[in-house]
Amino acid sequence: MRRLGLHLFLRTSVVFSAVLATLTLIVWVTQALRRFDLVTAKGQAIATYLGMTLLAVPFLVSVVAPFSLVIAMVVVLNSMHAGSELVAINAAGASQRQVAAPFIVLSLIVAVLVAWIGLFAGPQSLQALRDQTNRIRADVVANVVQPGRFVEIDENFTFHIRNRAGDGSLEDLFIYDARDPEFVFTYTAERGRVVNAVEKTLVVMETGTIERTRRDDGSSTYVAFGSYAFDLTELKAAGDKERPYQPNERTITELYGTPLDDPYRKEREDRFRAEIHTRLTAPLYPVAMALTTFLFLGFPTTTRSGRTAALAGGIVVSALIRVVGFALAGLAAADEMWLPVVWGVPILFILASAVSLWLGVQPFVPRFLAEPLERLSDFIRRSADRMINASGPS
Repeated sequence: MRRLGLHLFLRTSVVFSAVLATLTLIVWVTQALRRFDLVTAKGQAIATYLGMTLLAVPFLVSVVAPFSLVIAMVVVLNSMHAGSELVAINAAGASQRQVAAPFIVLSLIVAVLVAWIGLFAGPQSLQALRDQTNRIRADVVANVVQPGRFVEIDENFTFHIRNRAGDGSLEDLFIYDARDPEFVFTYTAERGRVVNAVEKTLVVMETGTIERTRRDDGSSTYVAFGSYAFDLTELKAAGDKERPYQPNERTITELYGTPLDDPYRKEREDRFRAEIHTRLTAPLYPVAMALTTFLFLGFPTTTRSGRTAALAGGIVVSALIRVVGFALAGLAAADEMWLPVVWGVPILFILASAVSLWLGVQPFVPRFLAEPLERLSDFIRRSADRMINASGPS
C-alpha cells in the first residue's frame, strides 16, 4: 500500500502544481493589467513593471493554493472513479483512511506553504512592493513628468510644471496634495529642482506659497517661502510624519514585536489582533478543504451511479469553507468577538471530517438537489455530443 500512497501523492502533486501555476498566472495577469499605467502613463521600463507586479505573486499563491488543491483532488479522484480504481483499491483491502493518507500529507505540505507565505514571505514582498512604488513615484517627478501636463502620481496627489529648463530645473511648479483627511495643501513655486540627498528624493522649490485649506469650514492659510523642500521618497502625509507599514505588510515577528504602547498600534489594535489570528489560522484551511473534498469523492461507488452531485458538493462546500474564512477575517478586524469563530470554523470542519472519515461516513447531497444536478449534467453531455457529431465529417 506504500507504493499506492506514493503513486497517489505524486499524481495529485503534479496536477496541483499545474493548477496552482495556471490559477496564479490568471490572477496575476488581472492584477498586472491594473498597473499597466506604470508603462503607458508614467513611463516606467517594462522590467520595472514586471518586477513590481511579480512582488504580488506570493500573496496570490497563498490565496489560490487551497483552491488548487481542491481542484487537483477532484481531477484525480474523479479519474479514479471513472476507471473503477477506487472500487479495485477497496476490494484489495485498503481502507478509506489509507487512501486518504497521501491527500492529507499533500494538504499538510500546502498548509506549510501557506503558513510560510502568510507569516513571512507575503508581508516581505508587500514591503518591497511599497518601497518600489515610492521610488517610482519620486522617479516620476524626477524624470517622467512632462511640461504642461497634470500628472496624478498618487491618489489625491497631483504634480504639474510649466516647463523644464535646459539645466534640468523646473519652472512654475504646482503640487496639489489632498491626502490628509483634515487639510488640503496646494504648493506653487516659480522654480524648483530635484535633489537626491541622504537617500531621499526632494523637490526644492524657490519663491512660492503654501495654501492650507481646512476641509470642514473651507478656511485657508497662506505661507510665502523663499525655499522649501518637499520629500517625495515616501510621499509622506501632510505634517511630514512617516507612514508606517500597514499590519498586512508586517511579518508575524514584526506584528508581535510592535510594542503595545506604540501610537500606530494603539490606534489600530483591533486590526493588529485580527491580522495575527488570521495569519495563524490560514494554514488550517487547506487541511479542512482537502478532508471535505475527499469525503464527497473518495468513497468507492459504481460507475453507473451519478457523480455530478458528489462533485458539486465537494467543490461547493470546500470553497464555501474558505470564503467563510475570508468573511470572518473581515468581521474580526471590526469586532474582536469574532476571533473565536475565526479559529472555530476550520477546526470544526477538520474534526468533523476526520471523525466522518474514521467512521466511514460519507456525506450526501439531498435528492431534491441531486436529481436536478444529474439531469442538468446529462443534458449538457448530450448537447455536447450532438454538437461534436454535427461538426464532424458527414
